Amino acid sequence: MRVCDNVETMLAFHGAPTLEGIKPGSLISFNKQRIKNCHLILKRYKKCMECKGIRFFIISETDNWLLLFIYRQNALNQVIQENKVQEFLSFYGYVNFKNLNQCLNYLKTRMSLQKGFPHEIGIFLGYPLEDVKGFIENSGRHFKICGQWKVYSDTKRAEKLFAKYAECSDRFCACLSQGQSIEDLVKAV
Repeated sequence: MRVCDNVETMLAFHGAPTLEGIKPGSLISFNKQRIKNCHLILKRYKKCMECKGIRFFIISETDNWLLLFIYRQNALNQVIQENKVQEFLSFYGYVNFKNLNQCLNYLKTRMSLQKGFPHEIGIFLGYPLEDVKGFIENSGRHFKICGQWKVYSDTKRAEKLFAKYAECSDRFCACLSQGQSIEDLVKAV
């Protein structure tokens, strides 16, 4: 695992598929003891990101950690507008699918009440509904393959996505190491 010791590297390594637009959302966990002034640095990127339809949403925060959800507003809206997704999320108490912020705030509430990740978070991260359901029904066991998520359905599709996500992250990190900034990379998309 690559050591990520600054905000740009964390965004590139963990968020590149979302920044590039091939994934609706990504989670990034920042160690605030290692990365000082995390909020100020993220605020600096906000304007550049918002111009590309990318939003930041703090899912949880403690004195030492910040869990950030970065997402493409249009892509995530598309996901939660699917009838099967709405039916699934309704089971967990989600109600207003026309208001993405309300859905994200409800996800945040569910995380704080559960003291962990509610399984439906996979929907927000772009995992196929069948795999999210498979994970829940099998309690995380009996999966076909495991990569970015545990796959219970289309393994060929998942393997292609895993490779695409890894390639994207590697490309973003390589560009950073060659002197480009996250702003440069996001503007180029």
